[in-house]
Amino acid sequence: MKSILITAAAVMVLAAPTATIAQPAHGHDRGKAVGKAHPHGMPPGQAKKQWQRGEHIPRAYVTERNYYITEPARYRLSPPPAGYEWVRVGDDVYLAQTQTGLIAEVVRSLFN
Repeated sequence: MKSILITAAAVMVLAAPTATIAQPAHGHDRGKAVGKAHPHGMPPGQAKKQWQRGEHIPRAYVTERNYYITEPARYRLSPPPAGYEWVRVGDDVYLAQTQTGLIAEVVRSLFN
């Protein structure tokens, strides 16, 4: 009887699914938090997206102040009119309406 229980326990252990161990990320993302927006970077899913004048920038850029350029004169940008902010996305800068995200002006590669 004891040998039957030992055999049954051994079969159950061997038949149990094995755990899969995740492999570490390879390439340039190693060690970085994946899926999080970085200051002056792009949120996930927006990589290499460039908007044009008249389009709407995603609200995350106009509602989170860490994308704003607080000293536009330092970069030879005009002061934003009331209700607008200069918003940095990667190397590009957009003059966007803070309520709607409507883009009034685009400066490409300002930080390149």
